[in-house]
Amino acid sequence: MSLSTVRLHQLLVAAAFLVPCVVLVGAAWWNRAEVLREEDSAVVRTAAVMHEHASKVFDTAELAMDRVDDYVFDRSWSQIAAPATGGFLASLKAPLAQAKAVWVVDPQGRVQASSREGDLNRDVSGRDVFSVHPPRDIGIYVSPAVREADGSTAFMVSRRRSTDDGRFDGVIVIALGTEYFARFYAEIAAPTDHRAMLLRADGAILVREPPGPQVDERLAPADPLLRAIRARPQGGAATGTPPAEAERLYAWRRIGDYPVQVAFSVETAVALDRWYDNLRVYGLVATVSALTLVLMAWLALARARAEQQALADLKREHAQRLAAESQLRQSQKMEAVGQLTGGIAHDFNNLLAVITGSLELVQRRIARGDTDVGRFIAGALDGTDRAAKLTHRLLAFARQQPLEPRPTDPNRLVAGMVDLLRRTLGETVRVETRLMADPPAVFVDQNQLENAILNLAVNARDAMPGGGKLTLETAVGTLEDGTAAVCVTVRDTGTGMPPDVVARAFEPFFTTKPQGRGTGLGLSQVYGFVTQSGGRVRIDSRPGEGTAIELTLPVSRDGVPAEAAARTRLAAAAPGRAARTVLVVEDDSAVRLASAETIGELGYRTLTASDGAAALAILDGGREVAVLFTDVVMPGIDGPTLAAEARRRRPDLPVIFATGHPRDDAQEGPRPAPGETVLRKPFTIEALAEALEAASRAEASA
Repeated sequence: MSLSTVRLHQLLVAAAFLVPCVVLVGAAWWNRAEVLREEDSAVVRTAAVMHEHASKVFDTAELAMDRVDDYVFDRSWSQIAAPATGGFLASLKAPLAQAKAVWVVDPQGRVQASSREGDLNRDVSGRDVFSVHPPRDIGIYVSPAVREADGSTAFMVSRRRSTDDGRFDGVIVIALGTEYFARFYAEIAAPTDHRAMLLRADGAILVREPPGPQVDERLAPADPLLRAIRARPQGGAATGTPPAEAERLYAWRRIGDYPVQVAFSVETAVALDRWYDNLRVYGLVATVSALTLVLMAWLALARARAEQQALADLKREHAQRLAAESQLRQSQKMEAVGQLTGGIAHDFNNLLAVITGSLELVQRRIARGDTDVGRFIAGALDGTDRAAKLTHRLLAFARQQPLEPRPTDPNRLVAGMVDLLRRTLGETVRVETRLMADPPAVFVDQNQLENAILNLAVNARDAMPGGGKLTLETAVGTLEDGTAAVCVTVRDTGTGMPPDVVARAFEPFFTTKPQGRGTGLGLSQVYGFVTQSGGRVRIDSRPGEGTAIELTLPVSRDGVPAEAAARTRLAAAAPGRAARTVLVVEDDSAVRLASAETIGELGYRTLTASDGAAALAILDGGREVAVLFTDVVMPGIDGPTLAAEARRRRPDLPVIFATGHPRDDAQEGPRPAPGETVLRKPFTIEALAEALEAASRAEASA
């Protein structure tokens, strides 16, 4: 080994240690900024909610003042002081939970009318809520918070009354209770160290949650929040360190044209605690990576450059082909969905009639004591299963659902497509089947095969403009190597194809259809799917004699799986399940009750929660929970966020997501992590039992 080679290996070994360290530092710095950004966004969102709430309260108070002003307009002060005015003010204040009192104050500063009898003739001439208004009309004035006689605290919102010639004619005052705001702030704030405030521009704090040491608390002139509000009165976000406190993240908003701000803040250290946890994970990853790179450095250097270029070329070609196939597949699916809309509605009405009729018969027979209802229940379940398959098929067309090959009964698949094809092709095309007896199972992607048959059927319809007959056949066949196979043939009575067209039929982008009627990728897609499945495609066509396209597919070695017995065993209650508690989280009360009852039927104990916050409260309360069963889409905290928070509290807690989305790793639905399972709605009790058993095995393994 030469000296230069030795030095190269030494450099590689050194790089094996340095690169992970550099990556760790960069990732840690990026993650710190990301964590602070997320926390800052959360603070801004909370301040926005506080702003929306306060705006409605102050707008409501101003509307109430308008109604009072309209009521006392053109009345003398003796009429205003009459009991009827107090009754009106009491009725006006009654529905306003935020209001504690409503006053009408005369020009001398005495309360002449009030929603509270104890406030009548009260002298407020020396208070700023009155004294700021006689010199000029300043609009709405908000006084500092004061302690009421009953021990509660409130602040006053007042507005000047003027005569027609502009002279001062008293004040309308509404007292707003601070407890009303504090309760709301406590509800929306995160369960971490926070500070929510309603304050004036001069720093006087009207409401603070958690409460401050005194009622008339003010921000110090050097407080970073007060300086930020003066610099940007309309609102914003900033970071600052109050005197004798830790650094905080702030967000504030002005309440319309009122001289009031809302502000929300949390300590920066709260967000950085999460970053420290991430930093430990990054350090572990960097250590493992460094050791791995040391062992593999001398192999990677020799092969990386050549393989990198080859891999890039292969990925680019593969991505182009997938994009073309995906665009074609989606356009065909959406065209079929458009034609199927009426048929889908008709089929759903039929299935709902079966389900409703069966359940009504069960209800009537049980009401009169007849328990022989098994066949009606079976009919309702069969209708539900058929409806679920119908929705899954429609979602498969509309969402580009990726599917997987499995043992498939070809007769059952072909027979199941007859109604779909009849509705897609129209009344002018007669659809028939010729199916072999007891065919072996084929190993194929079921939805891809359905799409291929649908694609061929649509081509056949275009070849029979005046109508005709489409025949679907299954028969025994063999592949080129002599292995057993099943032939699925799509045969039409259309115009047929000449030999030169047959020879090019599978070429990408080759089409004989008019402009705008086809992309030329349909048959090439069918050819690619069948050959990738280990089969072959053959075309038999002559002009004027129709076309037959034969798909020869390999026989499955495992046969069609029989899962009924295993699922029945799983659906039976087992003794060990009674000691395990499943936390069911679902915002829909009917679905939540049905899920909890079904899980209880399997022998488990259940706890229920209507949203993510309630579920986290149960977990924080120390209740024993073996499995978290949660919906994905919920208001507030959604399913994936709830699962992350729950597993942050209990890392080994298994999670089952229940979702109505199709399985689509590229777009919709959660991506299960280790210890997580996705259960597609609607699910059977057997599928639920299997998911719970899998969660139990994952927990035992952990």
